Amino acid sequence: MPISSTVKAVPRSGIRDVFDRALAADDVISLCVGEPGQTAAPYIVEAAVQAARDGKTKYSNINGIPAFREAAADYTRRVKHLDYDPRTEIQAVDGGTIGLFLAISTVVAPGDEVIVPSPYFTSYTASVIMCGGKPVPVALKPEHGMHLNAADIEAAVTDRTRAIIINSPGNPSGAVTTADELAHIARICVEHNIWAISDEVYHSIVYNAAPGEAAPSIAAAPGMKERTIIVDSLSKTYAMTGWRIGYLLAPAQVIEQTGKSAENLHSSVNSLSQYAGIAAMLGSQEMVEQIRQEYIAKRQIVVNALAGSPVLRLVEPEGAFYAFVDVRGTGLDSDDFSRRLLDEQRVAVVPGEAFGEEGRGFVRLSYAGDADELREGLRRLRTFAEQI
Repeated sequence: MPISSTVKAVPRSGIRDVFDRALAADDVISLCVGEPGQTAAPYIVEAAVQAARDGKTKYSNINGIPAFREAAADYTRRVKHLDYDPRTEIQAVDGGTIGLFLAISTVVAPGDEVIVPSPYFTSYTASVIMCGGKPVPVALKPEHGMHLNAADIEAAVTDRTRAIIINSPGNPSGAVTTADELAHIARICVEHNIWAISDEVYHSIVYNAAPGEAAPSIAAAPGMKERTIIVDSLSKTYAMTGWRIGYLLAPAQVIEQTGKSAENLHSSVNSLSQYAGIAAMLGSQEMVEQIRQEYIAKRQIVVNALAGSPVLRLVEPEGAFYAFVDVRGTGLDSDDFSRRLLDEQRVAVVPGEAFGEEGRGFVRLSYAGDADELREGLRRLRTFAEQI
């Protein structure tokens, strides 16, 4: 029986490919999944448990429980210094990926182009394709620290460009784009009437920021709040990946439309996750800073382990919890490197082409997990690379 050509055009996640191969092998050190090693703080868990005991398990408003939206507005004011009306400009979503799809499907029509800085998180191009749009990759360059570059973006703009996807701190590179560069990109968006879809799920994991401060948001640039859709999530900030809870921040005209789409996709967001999210955003932020400090220490493990290697080059991360490693000096392409590293050394990393062709020649490793496993995995990776 026939299958939709649109669905068949959606690429399978290269991250999932490595994850599945790692599960099929024995005694593997997996550095491939972007998931915090911690779990949600006890006060967050207790808020969900108490909500269940109190019978708060009914459908909620499609845009989320009012208290959740108010908590998201309060958090955004405190941390990002941006003001959003919880009644009309905020929507709870089932995690960042569904929020991303809702955002893209609301502003992208069939045939529209979406600029996607590459390498990129795999859901970006998949969501654009599912909406009938055309992803237009713009290379992020190692010599620029994998930062977004306004001149490169502007060169890719056409009369079909409808949106640009912003991701800072970036996955897979960990790069944090400066407020100045975001302001240059904002000028392009204003001049060409382009939407910015800003994936900010790693906003709290920035290494040169003061405690409690976030990575710069393009929504703060002049003229951009009304043309930016922020996709955010509690998954990374509060170690709540499996809770599947996040939110959109956007102009009221966008939330009106994303709410309609969400109604037909999932009826409402998990109520217990929303009560947990309220506790997370309004409660103590001590865990957020503790997590950030742990990632700073683990990043240093990566930097130290790869320092001085004659065949490996590291794009030193500035945020998130990923390292993007240039393996071209080994003479292997990144897919072969990843496969052989798993087969011969039992270490799982993701080949760079999983994040777009511009990632070819690199591998991504996550340092979010156990520190001792990270050290041993890096030792094996360097040994393998230098033996090759």
